[in-house]
Amino acid sequence: MSPEGKEAARVKAGYGPAWGTDELPAPVPYTRANILKLIGPGVILLSLSIGSGEWLMGPAAVVKYGTAILWITTVGIVTQTLFNLECSRYTLYCGEPIMIGFTRLWPGPKLWTPVWIIISFLCLGPGWAVASATALAAMMLNRMPGKAEQPVVQVAGAILFVAVIVILMFGGKIEALLEKLNKYIVAFVFGSLVILCVGFVPGKAWAEIFTGFFRFGWLPAGKVDWFLLAGLAGYAGAGGIFNMAQSNWFRDKGYAMGASVGYIPSLIGGRQIRVSPVGKVFPSTRESFEKFRTWWRYAVFDQAWVWGLGCWIGMFLCTLLAFGMIPTGTSLSGWSAAAHQAEGVGKVLGTVGWYWVLLIGFWVLWGTQLTVSDTFVRQVTDLLWYASPTVRRWSKEDIRKLYYSVLIAFTIWAFYMFNKGVPLHLVALVANFANVAFFVAGIQLLFIDRMLPREIRGHALYKLGVVVLVLFYGAFMVVGLGTQLFGLKF
Repeated sequence: MSPEGKEAARVKAGYGPAWGTDELPAPVPYTRANILKLIGPGVILLSLSIGSGEWLMGPAAVVKYGTAILWITTVGIVTQTLFNLECSRYTLYCGEPIMIGFTRLWPGPKLWTPVWIIISFLCLGPGWAVASATALAAMMLNRMPGKAEQPVVQVAGAILFVAVIVILMFGGKIEALLEKLNKYIVAFVFGSLVILCVGFVPGKAWAEIFTGFFRFGWLPAGKVDWFLLAGLAGYAGAGGIFNMAQSNWFRDKGYAMGASVGYIPSLIGGRQIRVSPVGKVFPSTRESFEKFRTWWRYAVFDQAWVWGLGCWIGMFLCTLLAFGMIPTGTSLSGWSAAAHQAEGVGKVLGTVGWYWVLLIGFWVLWGTQLTVSDTFVRQVTDLLWYASPTVRRWSKEDIRKLYYSVLIAFTIWAFYMFNKGVPLHLVALVANFANVAFFVAGIQLLFIDRMLPREIRGHALYKLGVVVLVLFYGAFMVVGLGTQLFGLKF
């Protein structure tokens, strides 16, 4: 690249070190066979999404308030899909995860790096491990665990969390390991839900659930649990920093310029990889833009058709099963919330149905904790790797040392949080902080494309979607955290 081109790249890189330059790798032809080979981040994110909004928040809200509340998830999934794609656009161009892009905005990394580490910290917790332990305890007790069994559930949750840590130590490339595991989890969960819903949920319930997704603007009258509804909005798709993690996985999978930056290897079975702290951009040529558009088509399929459509179907099936099996008006809370579907199915199918649905719940929730843990650790690792030369020197340029140090710190905090609440409340709490992440990230994302060449910037539809996302999640951020933390009345 000419000196003038390098200077242009430096200016467009914003408030941070200049990008490097490299050729954009040529994508394989866009065919059905190659699509199946290249999808991955959407599958990982889909597995996480099923365990947060779909299995816990969605059914709890529908059973309590009725099907009309599901319009919240429609708006959430559509706007999040557009949000995900705009995050991916940045990563395909320079290879950096989107959070690093956010730190390049004014006034620079010294402010935004700690801000995003704090937001990431608030958006994570051990709620899914505790919830999966609830399902496990129910299978052992042959009944829903009550308050008396809380210590047993917490110990089981801690053991399951340790299992998450152990698994993240193996596999060569952590992204590839998550992709393989989550493909099996998603196949088992979706297949089981389809069989149960087709076989045992009446047709009337199918129609009510479907129409509920399109009753835009409906809200329940009277006393409303805004904390629950704001949590439903936050986890209607994935949830804040989880959505942004797909850009990290795109880099690690080697999409577009991500291939020239590197990936995070596992501690056991992986080899030391030099991960560039700064991204690399390709020359602004017609040939490069054509290659970029093919990479973009793969990203659209992964995020829109695998993740976006998959999220909507997952929410449909999970809420349909709960709505068809549990009386409307039931308040699902406490230690029974994580396995509420099993009680209803058990009344129809007996012991087989009871254990079957508990097994679904276990894999959904434990698989979510696995992906959630990697998400937090990965985000913090990438931010520190980019922002701190001291950290890179300390780790002797081996990013694994930083990744597993952050993982240990997260584990200590998670064990502390095990005693701070029941599963649904823990998940609802971090879901509300997801609204904060969407609000802040959405505003920043509107400015990110100024660093991209005009030829690959998103068109007005994407920007409109992000604007709607900012307004939507900003409103739920105020009502959810306002009622819970500040006692506001709405």
